[in-house]
Amino acid sequence: MRNKPLIFTVILTAVLVALALNMRGQDRVVDLSSRDLLSPMQEKQLPRLERISLMRGEGQVELAQYDGNWGVVSHAGFPVQQERLAALLHALRGARVVEEKTSNPEHHARLGLEVAADSEALQVSLHTPELDFGVIYGNRVGNGQLVRFIDDDQVLLLNRPLSISVSPLDWLALNVIDIPMQQVATARWTHADGETLALDKRAEGDYNLRLVGLEDEQQGGNERWINSMVLALINLTAQNVALREDLALAEPMLRMQVTTWSGAELAASLHDIEGRYWLLIDDYKAAEAEAEADQLQVNANPRWAYQVGIGQVENLNKRQADIVRAQ
Repeated sequence: MRNKPLIFTVILTAVLVALALNMRGQDRVVDLSSRDLLSPMQEKQLPRLERISLMRGEGQVELAQYDGNWGVVSHAGFPVQQERLAALLHALRGARVVEEKTSNPEHHARLGLEVAADSEALQVSLHTPELDFGVIYGNRVGNGQLVRFIDDDQVLLLNRPLSISVSPLDWLALNVIDIPMQQVATARWTHADGETLALDKRAEGDYNLRLVGLEDEQQGGNERWINSMVLALINLTAQNVALREDLALAEPMLRMQVTTWSGAELAASLHDIEGRYWLLIDDYKAAEAEAEADQLQVNANPRWAYQVGIGQVENLNKRQADIVRAQ
């Protein structure tokens, strides 16, 4: 009688082990019976892609190669986010078909695979010099998703879903400036009315900037406001981009200069055009040492103007009265 709990435990363990082995065996069968979504010929075309179109309902984004670099067509070829593009290509290359479903086109709408203005189906169209092909993504089923190839009625169940934006703004690489604060040595802000703020640091490696000409007791407690002005520039993520030639640019409301300990120099200006604010990178000199230059990321292409929001403008457009506050 005293052995009954032990016997029960042994039997239960044996049953659980058997179930686990059975499930593992089923997983191996499913894995062995699945196949790649793309054919060898289609997969071979991925490195040769020249154009990608993503469409869902009325939303659409088109990507294209510009001199070997991917850009967003609706934004004059402005660079795409490489991570997002890599994720899309990885999803296409890694997708596997676990089951074939219906080939009756009358079921496409119910399965979310009919492309229309009010449809949630995602259509990914791919173009290479040798081949055009594409995939339509429909309803999710468990951990997978139903798809079909464009111009093919056969519905397939994939092992993983694809979720990706069709908004052009989400594809733009809008991280314009990335300079670590510790690298900044000096800064200079010049407003259109002539007010100038000069900033520096006591020593290399310091984080906080100081307002030149201000007594130490006035600096204390105001580091947050002083730093925020420069951080708004050196950690700039834009909201949108435009070609400078398309903007009615006049004299800027603010000119900004930043130098780093490694010798890099950045000059930028802020413009108010009919209530919208645009930042231009007027000049950029990279650090002399290659290792140090790699730490500083600046998109200084002279073609572009970067739209910034009201909150960013409030941080950039500070005066001495804004950054030196009473204790």
